[in-house]
Amino acid sequence: MKENRLFYTSPANIWEEALPLGNGKLGMMVFGGIEEERVQLNEETIWSGWETDDNDDPQTLKHLEEMRNLIFEGKYSEADELCEKYLVCRNKNRDRGAAYGSYQTAGDLYITVPDENADNYKRELILDEGRAEVSFGKTKREYFISYNYNTAVIKVTGDVENAKVRFERENTWITYNDNEITAVGYLPTKFAVYIRYEIKDGALYIYITAATNYKSDEDPQTVCDKTLKKAMAAGYDVLLKDTRDYFTEMLGRATISFPESGNKAEVPTNERIANPENDIGLVELYYNFGRYLLLGSSRGKLPANLQGIWAKDYLPPWSADYHININIQMNYWFAETADLSELVEPFFNLIKIIAKSGEKTAKNAYNCPGWVAHYTTTPWGYTSLGAHPVFGAFSTAGAWCLRHVKEHWLYSEDNAILEEFYPIIKGSSEFFCEFLVKDPRNGYLVTAPSGSPENSFISPTDGKRVSMCAGPTMDISIIRELFEFNIKAAEVLGKDKEFADKLKEKLAQLPPLRIGKHGQIMEWSEDFEEFEPGHRHMSHLYGLHPACQITKSTPEFFEAARKTIDRRLASGGGHTGWSRAWIINFFARLADGNAAYENIVALIKKSTLPNMFDNHPPFQIDGNFGGTAGIMEMLMQSHDGYIDILPALPDAWKDGEFKGFMARGGFKVSAEWKDGKVVKCEIIGKDGKHGTAKINGQTVEFDGSYTYNA
Repeated sequence: MKENRLFYTSPANIWEEALPLGNGKLGMMVFGGIEEERVQLNEETIWSGWETDDNDDPQTLKHLEEMRNLIFEGKYSEADELCEKYLVCRNKNRDRGAAYGSYQTAGDLYITVPDENADNYKRELILDEGRAEVSFGKTKREYFISYNYNTAVIKVTGDVENAKVRFERENTWITYNDNEITAVGYLPTKFAVYIRYEIKDGALYIYITAATNYKSDEDPQTVCDKTLKKAMAAGYDVLLKDTRDYFTEMLGRATISFPESGNKAEVPTNERIANPENDIGLVELYYNFGRYLLLGSSRGKLPANLQGIWAKDYLPPWSADYHININIQMNYWFAETADLSELVEPFFNLIKIIAKSGEKTAKNAYNCPGWVAHYTTTPWGYTSLGAHPVFGAFSTAGAWCLRHVKEHWLYSEDNAILEEFYPIIKGSSEFFCEFLVKDPRNGYLVTAPSGSPENSFISPTDGKRVSMCAGPTMDISIIRELFEFNIKAAEVLGKDKEFADKLKEKLAQLPPLRIGKHGQIMEWSEDFEEFEPGHRHMSHLYGLHPACQITKSTPEFFEAARKTIDRRLASGGGHTGWSRAWIINFFARLADGNAAYENIVALIKKSTLPNMFDNHPPFQIDGNFGGTAGIMEMLMQSHDGYIDILPALPDAWKDGEFKGFMARGGFKVSAEWKDGKVVKCEIIGKDGKHGTAKINGQTVEFDGSYTYNA
């Protein structure tokens, strides 16, 4: 990979300038200090909080019918007032309280090696080696985290005989013993951080690991001891080679390259971020960095959270939890296409957790079978309503998670994933079969009470700002997709025909997608005036992306989707990093490459921190992942029944190449283009597998594999 490193000429002054390393379980942030080095540490399961059964408020069920009736009577302000009282968790502070918990830092390691010469300072992160370097004067430091040995490693050369190593963390028992530091604490899960170091052959070697007893019977101190003994026995060189090979293989699967002309790889990355215009190589680097971040934050027990795996605080913004009303889903949008399906497995593990605890919420809050999860969750499976219905009453969040199971199946065509998840898919469908209620105003089956995530509208009766309604577009789009997936899964597995037929009947009673008075996709069941026309959430465009309910084959809605985006942007939309990233994907699906590219530039310039982390603000990693997905969507799409090569190529990307992209159906695709036209393309499929591709505007059909040469 050509654009494969972040490069700086000075140390990080703040955390948002530090360089991230990760192996999916452990994380490090490298500051690169001169007088003293600070390395901030993370371990994926260091969470406060615990499992609890008392989040669901029994008052919700008692007032459910009353809330619905007020909505159906058009008394939206009264409905909002009632929902604010009863369509919430038991304790309004519960979803930020002790039981809910928070992701936390593992602490900070400080290294002092005297060196009065700070000349020729350089700090860099080499992505496809999973390695960072800092050098100045006589000092050089190397940093990496081994996946196979689950150990972070730092090598320091220079005046190491006078080196000092210390560790800091609040509310932790820290012990120094010869060349070892041990730290132990309780959250209430027990956690341990072990640091061992030695001077050998003129270099200081530091080995670090951490563990908790989250869903484990093994003592974390025992785990840390075994881990470091194994890593140190293998030795530095073995761990370094193992890490390089691992990152090179994983990140080498699906690559993008643009021409050398205009390459600015020797310009410090922070300067490039401040001036992204006409820096096509920076797009390549952004793409590589996004894949690197997912590889570094999603290869253990838990999926990437709001900050991936990197968090400096004891109570990070939004607890660095799992927001399942778009944020965690956006984290995984590109994983299958980038041939990194292994990285989705921790997300699947979390879905199993919330499906189990969501059975209690379905029963307690709604008296429905199956399971439900709302806008946010934790490693303990929080599924209850939130502290306020404008964000906390999003009942289709869990169902949205299941589309990643569907995507994995579409890409892999492995029916084992359907068999494994069928009870969970059916459980979600069972909930909505019961929860859906007939709207007496039009006869459609709708969710009620509900809202469009975090957004609000103006009540037509009294002009007040409200959010609760019946059957918002996103709910219906997700439920339609869920039911269709359930029906298909039952058909493929040859089971549950009676239930599938029931779902078909329900599908026919869902409200259709509708176009409003501005020519836009309607966000709510009625054509309400938006309170905030530039709102960051664009939930009513779920059917355009990530789903495929709005495509070129539905031209009326395709045009309305474009008008919807234009209205959002004209009113200030895209002002958060992840929201801007979603817009890139929208424009890619609309085949407008230039508009998509303009928003990539805006994402980098307005919503990217000096170390290339996404800025919500504050740091929130989903924008990195959403932006990476958008770049891939511009170069290849496969959601509409065929492989579309260069569907949204901007004028700025006149020449280029991508290799190893995966398409639905199990196809591996590579293409090269010049002057905006494909000159080479290779599609590798299974023997006899029928495929369709669109190349330079021409449709081709093939069996197995296909090669195109202009």
